[in-house]
Amino acid sequence: MELQISMIPSPEDPPWMSDAYQSDLRMVGLTLRADGLEIREVGGRSAREGCAACISGEWRVALDAAIGPILKAPVGSWLQARRGRTVRLKIGEIEADVRTADELASVIKLAKGYQDVAESES
Repeated sequence: MELQISMIPSPEDPPWMSDAYQSDLRMVGLTLRADGLEIREVGGRSAREGCAACISGEWRVALDAAIGPILKAPVGSWLQARRGRTVRLKIGEIEADVRTADELASVIKLAKGYQDVAESES
């Protein structure tokens, strides 16, 4: 089962395609990869021909036991960097918006339980 992570900017964030906001998203992605998480980006696109692709701020990751601690620090830091930021987590048809690292950890724990039940029923 996969977990989709969507970074939702604060109204106070710079525009999505700005260098500052793209740098924040790029840092989250690089940190997650450096921590050994295999992530797949969802929906990146080029702003204009010849430019590097903009990062969408949406990733998909396999939902496994080790994911909570790996996500907590970089995603928690992104959330704390600007008031009003939200992360939307989607597991199957279930979605939850979180605003803190502790909420993130709780939702991932619930998602793991959901996955375990779904796997045992199949």
